[in-house]
Amino acid sequence: MSFFNRKKANPAPASAASPVAEPPPPAADNFVGDPDALRLQAALAAGQWREAHDFLESVRDWRMRNFYVNALAKGTGWPRWIDEWVTARPDSSVPMLFAGWWRVNWAWEARGGGRAKTVKQDAWPVFQARLVQADRDLARTAALDETDPTPLARSIWVAMGLSLGQAEVRRRFQAADQREHLNQGACYAMIQATARKWGGSHEAMFEFARWVSRESPEGSPNHKMIALAHIEGWLDAPNETRGKYFLGPGVQSEIRLAASRSVLSPRYPADAATWADRNAFAYCFSLMEDYPTALAQMELIGPRITPAPWHFKDSRQPGKAFEVARQRALLAASRARAR
Repeated sequence: MSFFNRKKANPAPASAASPVAEPPPPAADNFVGDPDALRLQAALAAGQWREAHDFLESVRDWRMRNFYVNALAKGTGWPRWIDEWVTARPDSSVPMLFAGWWRVNWAWEARGGGRAKTVKQDAWPVFQARLVQADRDLARTAALDETDPTPLARSIWVAMGLSLGQAEVRRRFQAADQREHLNQGACYAMIQATARKWGGSHEAMFEFARWVSRESPEGSPNHKMIALAHIEGWLDAPNETRGKYFLGPGVQSEIRLAASRSVLSPRYPADAATWADRNAFAYCFSLMEDYPTALAQMELIGPRITPAPWHFKDSRQPGKAFEVARQRALLAASRARAR
């Protein structure tokens, strides 16, 4: 048969076409695109700690120092360059702060992030040993620089992990508070430390969050403690009522008031440390089904998605959880316009 007389093959049905690949979900990380944090992360990944040392020494805004150390002092295992850094700069508090912070994260790496009942028995001794060493590092840091509240704030997490009790937790907070009143890192640690899951209570946690908010001025990021406390209350609610937690009028009014005094205030600061606040409030507004306010925060956030609190919806892909919530808010806005 002549080639030209052959029957043309029938085109493949549309259903047989190759599916269009979905775009990857947006990334979530604690660096939130900050160029200094990203540059220092790359240097530390190569074991080059000197630039990080000089940079962190220069950061005397304690909230920002907390941001940078929190973003950078985490990874798998124990890098040898941390020991090199500590040895090379014995008179500086910065390398010891970094070491203590890293050890706390390293301890939680052994434990895992779940409730106590999910922790393997052989993980407990490793977890506790690393926390004990972290506590020594942080105590030495606090002694080297008697102005910095950051090591004392971080030591609250050690007290939680070692189950040292509510009295010790509060003592450590007061020590940090004496160095900087309402230090944000210390306040955040106390929301966790006073929660029921760490031996506190809902009453104690909310009492603390409301005290912080009352004490904080207009525009302060610390009003976020109200949002964080309600996220903890939501997580601890029974499964049958959790879906309605953020729909309660008392919860909604309290979160709106806190937002009006922080992320919605014209006095609210704009820096790398504040994106975590916007993410926390966007998460709350999404669960409140206040989609316009959630979407407004999400538009401001853009690609600066933090893992917390979106990881409560998707622990593996918190960025995907953010995008799902954003699409839900966009759909609600579209339906509202169509009415």
